Amino acid sequence: MFNFFASKFIDDYKNYKKPFIRLKLISLSSIIGILINIVLVIFKLIVGFSANSAAIINDGFNNLSDSLVSLMALIGSKLSQKPADKEHPFGHGRGESLISLLVGILIMYVGAKLFINALHHYASDDKTIFSSLAMFVLVLSILAKIYIYFLNKKLYNKLDSDLNFGVMADARNDILATTGIILGAIIEKYFNIKVDAIMGLILAGFVFTPGLDLFKQSAGYLLGERVDPEIENRVGEIILDNDFIIGYHSLRIHEYGKGHLDGSVDVEIAENLSLFVAHKIVTDIQRKIKDEIGLNLSIHMDPTYSLIMTDKVRDEIKKIEIQAKNDYEDF
Repeated sequence: MFNFFASKFIDDYKNYKKPFIRLKLISLSSIIGILINIVLVIFKLIVGFSANSAAIINDGFNNLSDSLVSLMALIGSKLSQKPADKEHPFGHGRGESLISLLVGILIMYVGAKLFINALHHYASDDKTIFSSLAMFVLVLSILAKIYIYFLNKKLYNKLDSDLNFGVMADARNDILATTGIILGAIIEKYFNIKVDAIMGLILAGFVFTPGLDLFKQSAGYLLGERVDPEIENRVGEIILDNDFIIGYHSLRIHEYGKGHLDGSVDVEIAENLSLFVAHKIVTDIQRKIKDEIGLNLSIHMDPTYSLIMTDKVRDEIKKIEIQAKNDYEDF
């Protein structure tokens, strides 16, 4: 179903490595999540109040929070699509993580409220009455959440989006929690135990935990946590692959949204190279890093040693000069 709508509303939707396409796919998954969860909210609240079930009512409000999560994911993806401007020269890519942070707070708040509601239900004398319709709605909810889970898991693996991760984790917990509600209803039917209220407490925990995880993950990103060390290692390998650079230091890489990396580094280069040749060497390194990693890297040259001008070295420098002249002529 998702691929069908993606093909209808997103041009070149399979090219998900493009930041713009990536955000479009996140937006579409959010819209689908909103619609599914709204339907589940309506059915669960109707059935929950008629059956006097705290667990189903809590599950219905949980789906309402899921709708808000999907809505916020939609807002986050739209915000991240805004281009760079005077006030935000690096774009708005971190808007995705900002919204993810707010989503985490919302999920934790809902989890805390559900916990309090379940305690009140446990202390009351009300009995839970499950009908065939209630069971049907719960099973339907599980099937819907299975679809949402696998859809967002697939998108998370492809797009590396915290928003999809949050929806995926929430759907997984909903599947487990709703299954627990069904089992609790069966047990409560034959034993005088308030299993429904207990399941409501468990559901509150299931809701709160992924919210906390998402909050910590998003906060770490916004506070400027280190990028993947493999990226740093690959940048170093590319820099040192040049015969005229013997070292580097002060490598700093910043991420301004998925697929938008900027950074700077100091490289140790021979002092007796001409500025023309040194510029060509650095430019080639920048291009290779941009093409392979997607990193916009500013390079500062530190002249730290002198080359011994052998015939082999002179020949190599001459080749670089010729390539540089050709580049400038083409430009």
